[in-house]
Amino acid sequence: ASNKLDTFLADDTAQTFDFVLTSSEANAALKAMYASNNLDFGKTDTNIDINKRKYAMEFGSGNGGFKGVTVKFDETGLSLEAGIDAGFSGIYYQTTLYLDLDVKIEQVTINDEIQTQYKLQIKNIKFGNMPILWMYDLADWIVGRFNEDGLNGLIQNAVSGFGNYDLKTKSIWLNSKDLKNLISDEDSDNRAMIEALLGFIDEEELLLSGFGENQGGIALALGKMRSSKTPYQTTNEISNENELEDMFQTQLTSLLLSSLGGGSTLNYDMHEEAFNQLVAYYIGDSMDMTQSFDFEDYEYTLETLPLYANFINNKIHFTIIMKLYNTANPTDVFQTDFTLLTIPSISTNKKDLIFSVDSINIGDETTVTNDKVSTILALVGDNEIIVGNKIVLKDFMDNFSNQAMSVQSVTVHGKYLRFVVEPTAANQQAFEDLQDAIDLALQTVLLDPTYSGILDAYQNDPDNSEDILDAFNELSEAEQVAFYNSLYTTLGTEVDLGGLLP
Repeated sequence: ASNKLDTFLADDTAQTFDFVLTSSEANAALKAMYASNNLDFGKTDTNIDINKRKYAMEFGSGNGGFKGVTVKFDETGLSLEAGIDAGFSGIYYQTTLYLDLDVKIEQVTINDEIQTQYKLQIKNIKFGNMPILWMYDLADWIVGRFNEDGLNGLIQNAVSGFGNYDLKTKSIWLNSKDLKNLISDEDSDNRAMIEALLGFIDEEELLLSGFGENQGGIALALGKMRSSKTPYQTTNEISNENELEDMFQTQLTSLLLSSLGGGSTLNYDMHEEAFNQLVAYYIGDSMDMTQSFDFEDYEYTLETLPLYANFINNKIHFTIIMKLYNTANPTDVFQTDFTLLTIPSISTNKKDLIFSVDSINIGDETTVTNDKVSTILALVGDNEIIVGNKIVLKDFMDNFSNQAMSVQSVTVHGKYLRFVVEPTAANQQAFEDLQDAIDLALQTVLLDPTYSGILDAYQNDPDNSEDILDAFNELSEAEQVAFYNSLYTTLGTEVDLGGLLP
C-alpha cells in the first residue's frame, strides 16, 4: 500500500488514493498470513508432517483441515474459494467452500456517530457444487461437528485480512473509523493529523469502492481535498514591541482619514497585510505542526504551514495549509488546506477580539459545517488562543482603546478590518475640531509629491476615505510613517489629539 501512496503523492492530478490489491497480491498476502501461523504450510520437505504442509489450519487430530483461500476480484466484489478436507479416522470428504460477495458502501450509525461502512455482503455460498446460503445455520452446525468454530469461524478466518464478519447480515465490513485505526493508533502522537486529514470521510463521502477487474479494495477521494493555495507573503515582519507599536501608529492614519466622511464615529481600518503581520507576531509558529508516521516500511510526514488570513466577502478566512509527503522524497507532495470562515466580534467586556467560525473550506472544492472545527483545531494541539469553535486574541483591544474612546464594533470592510471607535462625551468637542481641521491639514501635507496617489484620490472625492486609504497603503512602510507623522504634526497645531488617539 505504501508504494500506492507514493504513486498518489507523485501525481498532482490524482483524484483517489487506492488501497487496492491485485488478485495475485491478495493471494500472496493470504499465503504469508497462513505461514505466520503455521511455519510449515506449503513446504515440500517430506520430513515434515504431511498435514502441517497440506493444511493452513488443522481440524483437530486426524479430522482434516483448511487448505487456504484463493481470491478473485471483479467489478461488483470478490469471490473466495477455500479448500477443505473434513472427516474421521483418515477418511476425508474433500470439497471447497465458495463465497461470492458484493460490495456496498453505506452510512451507518455506531454509538450515535455516523460513519461510512464499506461492506462485502455474501451473495452466495456453496459447498462444492451445492448452494447452502439458504440453509446457512444448518451448514454452520454441520461444519461445527468437524471444527469447533463452525462455518462462521471458517469464514472469519478466511477473510481476517479484509475486515470483520457480521453473522446477522452475512457480511464483511470496515468502517471509516477502522480505516483511520489502520493508519494510526488512537494514542499516537500523529493522531490529530490523521483525524484532520481523514476526519471528513463520512460527511464528504470520501470512501469509494476500489473494485474492478482483477483488483479489489477501497479508495479515498483525497483529490476532493486538494489545494492550490500558497502562503501569504507580507512585505515586513513584526519582531518586537517597538515594531508592533510602529505598525499600530501607521494604521492610525485610517483613524484620522475616516473623519473626512463626517458622522459621530471614527474608523480604525487595519489593512489585510498589517493584520497578517499581527497574526504572525501574536501566534508565531505556535500553530505550525510537523508529525511523522510509519506506513508499512516507510516514514511519511504531515506538516502545517503558518496560519494566515484573507478578507473575503465580509469575513476573515483563516487558512492552515497541510502537506503530506514521503520523508525521504519531500518533492512529491499532496497539499490540502483547512480554511476557517470566521466572523469577527468583540467580547462583552470590550477587551478581546473574537473570530467565530461560520463554516470550513477544505482544499479548493469542499465545504463542511462548523461542527468539524474541533477536528481541524486539534492539529495545533493545546493552544491558548483556541476556545471551542472560536479563535480568541485576549486583551487585543487594549492596543487602541483608552479612556477617551471605546471600540463599538468590528467588521470586515473590503480589504480592511474596521474597528468603529466612538469618543466619549468629554472628548466630543475635540472630535468635532478634528473633523473641521482634517481637510486643511491634508491640503498642506499633500503638497509633497511623494503622496501624489493620495492627492488624486482626495481630489476625486474628498469624502471617500476608503479610496484615500487604499492610496495610502500603496506607499512603502517608511513613506506611510512619514505621512502619518506629517499629518499628525500638522493637525497637532490645530486640535488636541492627545485624548483621541490611542
